[in-house]
Amino acid sequence: MGKTFVILFFLCFGISLSIIAQNQDTIKYSFLPIEQITAYYDRINASIVVNALPENTKFTAELYDITGLSIIKSELNSLNRRIEIPVVLKQGVYILIVGTKNYSVTRKFRVN
Repeated sequence: MGKTFVILFFLCFGISLSIIAQNQDTIKYSFLPIEQITAYYDRINASIVVNALPENTKFTAELYDITGLSIIKSELNSLNRRIEIPVVLKQGVYILIVGTKNYSVTRKFRVN
């Protein structure tokens, strides 16, 4: 059973536990500070800002409007625990999914 597998549990209230198993004998636990990760739209710079991410990590970002229409998909690197996704958004509610190959975080935000 030497295959690597990832199990990602999402509990209500935004807390998650990521379990990465190398084989049956070795299990590594990694607690993610999900509740600390924030996302908001910066109208002045026309970008979505995501804070409190692990430093120097490659992320994928997917943005959807409330109807499920895909707005943008991109790959970014977090510098200084933050990423900025350049995009012009109209007024409405959006869903942002930011993740790595091991876990993902979903945030909903409103643009007024």
